[in-house]
Amino acid sequence: MLPANQITFQPIDTCLNCGMQFDNEDHFCRGCGAKKIEERFTVRRVMHEAGERIFNLDNRFLRTFKDLFLKPEAVIGGFLAGLRKRYLDAFSYFTIAITISGFQVFVLKRFYPDIIKEMSSLDGQNNALTEMIQNSTMEYQPVVMFSTIPILAFMGWLTFLTLKKHNYTEHLIIQMYSYSHLSILGSILGIVFLITGMNYLLFGLLTIPLYIIYNVYIFKRLYTLSVKGILLRTLFFLAILLFWYVALVLIVLAVLFITDPNVFVELANQNAG
Repeated sequence: MLPANQITFQPIDTCLNCGMQFDNEDHFCRGCGAKKIEERFTVRRVMHEAGERIFNLDNRFLRTFKDLFLKPEAVIGGFLAGLRKRYLDAFSYFTIAITISGFQVFVLKRFYPDIIKEMSSLDGQNNALTEMIQNSTMEYQPVVMFSTIPILAFMGWLTFLTLKKHNYTEHLIIQMYSYSHLSILGSILGIVFLITGMNYLLFGLLTIPLYIIYNVYIFKRLYTLSVKGILLRTLFFLAILLFWYVALVLIVLAVLFITDPNVFVELANQNAG
């Protein structure tokens, strides 16, 4: 308990989270671990607590981010086995990824609109179809991210089906960690590319190879596969990816044709010009 002259908030006797009775010397609830509030919220206290959470090298986000590079099997395999305290859970990590990715899109749209136009150009000419797809992807980025994970999970489950180690739901967790991690890394690198004036289009081309390489690394560690084994399954994964890519392009084109056929008329006119 704080000294009497430091108490600025009349502490309650019972934990509001679990109902456990506090003793006078308690700083935290003995039942659920919730902090016993003895100080009022002030700017100084808020800044102090925020600093502890954000900059403390032992906090769970930084530990999760670091170990997904160094030992992803400990983070992902640990979560699937029931580990909850050491690392962020997959859903919280995904939420952070959406937030950081959204910030990158904001920076791109607010300060670098010329790069967006350049990204939607083919042979130096503005392409209406590419621009529409790109704008929709940026506008509904959280939906795109959330809907991509089940597809990737299915591809992963199919690739490693014969090993019978993880079911489809567990592959969802694996891909949620993997996709979120690469989204965070990609968003940070993307902002660096923008600020430093490096070729942002080159960065965009590197994202797919980076995803493949990182997933090869993850699954090799999770399944303890040989080099030959992981290479064969990577080739199988790439074949599935190509199939899904072609199917997705055809679906998008069909939807656009049904909803707005003028896009294709404009595209034909651009090509004719």
